Amino acid sequence: MCVQTKLQFQAVLDQVFPAYKGVFGSMYSGISLRFLSEFPTSYSVLKTDEDTLKIEMKELLSSKRGRSEDWINQRVQRLLDAAKQNPFQRKPLN
Repeated sequence: MCVQTKLQFQAVLDQVFPAYKGVFGSMYSGISLRFLSEFPTSYSVLKTDEDTLKIEMKELLSSKRGRSEDWINQRVQRLLDAAKQNPFQRKPLN
């Protein structure tokens, strides 16, 4: 049942944030899942500025062991790069 749930989760994530896999060491790590609960799609990442993403990540990490500023900056850059790779980008409304 656990394997089936993970496969279903990954199938949905591939639709809403295709390049997310690989941003964190494990897609199912605590920080990864907490981040996805706040920013569930590539669009939600792209509509948020980089500084806000860094602040949010720091807050999500506050209850766990501290991560370096460099680690946070790298993950935010990976997230932004992954979000930009989404082939299903929303078009701006005119």
